[in-house]
Amino acid sequence: MAAIRNQAQLQQAIEQIQNLCRAIDSLRTDIFPKNPKNFAIMAEGPVDEMRKLQADIDAYIQHLETSGNSVGG
Repeated sequence: MAAIRNQAQLQQAIEQIQNLCRAIDSLRTDIFPKNPKNFAIMAEGPVDEMRKLQADIDAYIQHLETSGNSVGG
């Protein structure tokens, strides 16, 4: 996702993180008990994407704090 510019994009990023958490939880349930190494490899992509989304959220919040804009828009 590119830079977050409004509340709708913020909501979308949050929902994407939630979906990625569910995907990792599914991998944890299905893969981890059988092969922890495969779990780690398979979870790497979703974890990286979560980090990117979190960085976008952090940047958006930082922008709001420094610009004095409200979060309503």
